[in-house]
Amino acid sequence: MDSRFEYRNCPGCGQNDFEVLFESNLEDSDSRGVVETIYMLWGERRGRHVKCKNCHLIYVNPIENEGNINEAYSQMKSVDAAVIRDSRLRATKSQVQLVKKYSDGTRLLDIGCGEGFFLFSASKFGYTTKGVEPSEDAAAYARKEFGLDVEAKPFEELRFPENHFDVVTLWQVLEHMLYPLIVLEEVHRILKPGGMVVITTPDIEGIPARILKKRWWCITRLHINQFSTRTLTNILKNAGFTNMTAVSYKESISSLMLFIPILRYLRLYKPLRNLVSVNSSLGKMTNKIVLTFPSRLDYCTLIGFK
Repeated sequence: MDSRFEYRNCPGCGQNDFEVLFESNLEDSDSRGVVETIYMLWGERRGRHVKCKNCHLIYVNPIENEGNINEAYSQMKSVDAAVIRDSRLRATKSQVQLVKKYSDGTRLLDIGCGEGFFLFSASKFGYTTKGVEPSEDAAAYARKEFGLDVEAKPFEELRFPENHFDVVTLWQVLEHMLYPLIVLEEVHRILKPGGMVVITTPDIEGIPARILKKRWWCITRLHINQFSTRTLTNILKNAGFTNMTAVSYKESISSLMLFIPILRYLRLYKPLRNLVSVNSSLGKMTNKIVLTFPSRLDYCTLIGFK
C-alpha cells in the first residue's frame, strides 16, 4: 500500500468488521497539499467509505497518514474569513444561546475553533474562553482580530488539567479527526464533573445526504468520519458521557457563501475572483443576503454530560 495511507479500525468502537459503501476516486496525482479553506470545498474527491458492522459508523478507510494530515491542517489558509465572518457570527450567537440553555458553567474550551467566531460570541456572553486550532493562519486571525486565547496545535498534542472546563465544544470538527473516540475520552477527562460537551457534525442520515448520496457536499476528502445522531450518540457513550440529547440551533449562510463553491466546482472562480470578492459591489450585495435554517436540516448536534 502507498506509504501515504494507513488502515484503521472503526474510530467509533474499535472493531475491524465493515462493509464497503463506495470506493475511493482519489488518483495517484492527487495530493492533499495546503488546505486553503475548510468551508468552501465541493465534494469531488473522496476516499473509500466503509460502514462498521458493529456500531454502524461510516468512515474512510484507508486514510492519509496522521503526519500528512496534521501538517496540511497546520498550513491551512483562512482565505475565506472575510466572506464567512458575518454569517458565522450570526450563527455562533445561536450556538452560544444553546450552550447557555443547558449549562451554567463559564469556563469554555472550543476545539478546532478556526478563526474564533464562536469564541468571540461566547466571550461577549461572559464566558472565559480558550481555543485550540491546528491552523496557524486561523489561530493568528483569532488572536489579532478578536484578542482571543488560541493555541495553534492539534488538540491531541495538548494536555489540559483534569476536571478543568465546564464546557467543551466541537463545531464541525469530529468528522476531520483520525481517532475521534480517543479525542472524546480526553475531553471527558478535562471536563469538570457534570461538565458538558457539545458536538456538531454533518449528518449522513440527513435529508440532503439521503437525496444526494455520495454526491452530498459533505462527502469530501477532508471528512474522514461520517456521523449520524445514532452513531454520534454511540461514540459519546463509549467515551463515558451520559444523558445525550439531540439539539438544534439556527445556522446562517450568505448567498455569496453558496455562490463561491459553485464557481469553484465549475472552475470559474479564478477568472471571476475580483467580481465576486467580498469587497466588490456584487460580493457585498450577495453577502448581505442571508439564509437562516435549523441546523438539524444538514447537521447532527448532540450534548452530553460527564
